[in-house]
Amino acid sequence: MNKKIMIGSLALSLGLVSAGSGAMAASAPLVNPTVIKTVAVSVPGKEGPATINNLTVKSIIPLVVHAKALYIYSNHGGNAYNPETFQYNGAEYRYLSSDIGTKQKLMNYIKRGYTSNAAAFYVQTQYLERNGRMAQVNVDLGNSLAYEKATAKMVSKNATAAVFELTVPHQGGQGASELVTVKLKKVSGFWRIDVSPDTLL
Repeated sequence: MNKKIMIGSLALSLGLVSAGSGAMAASAPLVNPTVIKTVAVSVPGKEGPATINNLTVKSIIPLVVHAKALYIYSNHGGNAYNPETFQYNGAEYRYLSSDIGTKQKLMNYIKRGYTSNAAAFYVQTQYLERNGRMAQVNVDLGNSLAYEKATAKMVSKNATAAVFELTVPHQGGQGASELVTVKLKKVSGFWRIDVSPDTLL
């Protein structure tokens, strides 16, 4: 243990100095500002790309990658490895995991990257509510587009709405890149995608 810190701790325990005095100042460098920063931004729905308020051709890419992660998680039923399944109208359905298992929880989760309208359309068209629980057809869908490697071009933008065109390559560079149009709106000061996840991704 550092000598200054030990002396300061001893003086504090004996009541010779107050906790705010210079004797304890030596302990300040031990605080890791990175840890504090991480804790400060770890509130659900407020982390990383979900807090973009200055939309540019560079900042839109992390936002779309974040939105894709939300889509993949919800589209795969959440974190349930062996989901509870049932038959409905000739198809096998699975219940979503409990963290996104109700309509409100699912909506709140999707709204971390999408507008309320986009989230509502997605939930209404891709899920089934049964006995207060959300379920979906038991199949995994998706595409092989590498959004993290996309390049963006701004088509239009004002204070509350924007349109970007993304040129997105396929994973592994196989096949021609695809052009994806992304519509966005500003919600409570932060940009959100205004297209249903299943339509966009």
